[in-house]
Amino acid sequence: MNTFRATVETIKSDEFFSCITVYKENTLLKLLKTKTPKWLRVGDEVECRIQEAAISLCTGEGNVSIENHLLGQLHHFRKGVILSEVSVTTPCGILNSLITTDAFERMELCEGRKVTVLVKAIDITLLPIIGSTSYEHCTTALMKVSSNHS
Repeated sequence: MNTFRATVETIKSDEFFSCITVYKENTLLKLLKTKTPKWLRVGDEVECRIQEAAISLCTGEGNVSIENHLLGQLHHFRKGVILSEVSVTTPCGILNSLITTDAFERMELCEGRKVTVLVKAIDITLLPIIGSTSYEHCTTALMKVSSNHS
């Protein structure tokens, strides 16, 4: 799972969806949700999560409907028979992607190659940051405390 912290820049909602824009290192990412989380406010620091299989790569110019484009450089890869894991250095940190090995070879990927990371707005999950700790770490700590008191 890819994780990084970002700051909520804008929240726009209509009767069907919310479009949340987050900011990280001079880069804006858009997220689509069916509802704005009740805890979320503009200016909040949040943890963003993206599954490896939700990240696509591209090496050329072209119009695509995917909202989030992050310019990056291929940092490392592991090639398998069917799937390849590709690590790309981006403004959001190193993001890992799982792509087919056929696609990896067709795109002639190699370490140092410039690529664009594509992430659908619906494929980014948000979690609150409480103090300096992510929500997940807080709930894990609370579960330990409550089980010790049982």
